[in-house]
Amino acid sequence: MNLADRAYVAEQYRDSSRFDARVQIYALFDQSPEPWMRWLFERLSLSPRERVLEVGCGTGNLWRENAERVPHGATLVLTDAAPGMLEQARARLAGLSLAPEFRQADAQALPFPDASFELVLANHMLYHVPDRARALAELARVLRPGGRLVVGTNHWTHLLELRELLERFGLAGLLLAPLRDRSEFDLETAAEEIAAVLDVQRVERRRSALAIRAVEPLLAYVRSMAPSGALSESALDALARHAARQIELAGALHVGIEAGVVLARKPVSAA
Repeated sequence: MNLADRAYVAEQYRDSSRFDARVQIYALFDQSPEPWMRWLFERLSLSPRERVLEVGCGTGNLWRENAERVPHGATLVLTDAAPGMLEQARARLAGLSLAPEFRQADAQALPFPDASFELVLANHMLYHVPDRARALAELARVLRPGGRLVVGTNHWTHLLELRELLERFGLAGLLLAPLRDRSEFDLETAAEEIAAVLDVQRVERRRSALAIRAVEPLLAYVRSMAPSGALSESALDALARHAARQIELAGALHVGIEAGVVLARKPVSAA
């Protein structure tokens, strides 16, 4: 599985349906009392009158779930490479007091002047970028001296039990393989890549688990990952029977989830 394959990314984000199926399983079954988007927002440390750029905003869930926490006077610029995702972000944030600016943009060539933002956010998207070094250079370029970069990504063990089950039931390739691949952008490799362009301040982890108590949301998640026409229905049926049995016996199918953020800053001396 190559998360940065252009054809794969284009199909995944043509509209929000696949993305929404993946969001749903976390909304239903994440055992943490603080959802990811609330946890992430705390790490932004937003101040009034800051100019904020989110690269790869998806459907705008971060801002919809934290609208009441955004400081008065902060300016939001939300970008995504996929027009369908931007369309959904506009629709889902309509009527809120945030009034963000929306721009279609490639993270590898941002359409903004140097030193335009106090904060830049890239949440669970850099592993989809073919040239991460170029994208990180762009994120650093548009930050003002002293500005902050927040990058969210997964730990390599994220969904490990599910990844193992998919291989066991003949569905390998829908998610990353259970063995770690250092070429992937994860919480272990992110800091050293970011350190090439900015001063890394710290890495924070969020550990939790999914307690999956219904089979259909799990199947929807797995289906969302498969290229059109490439899913083995017999393999999916076998996975569904196994999951249903585990839920019957134990009350839930437990899957560990772990993600986090890398927090970095542009040196004040940078011009």
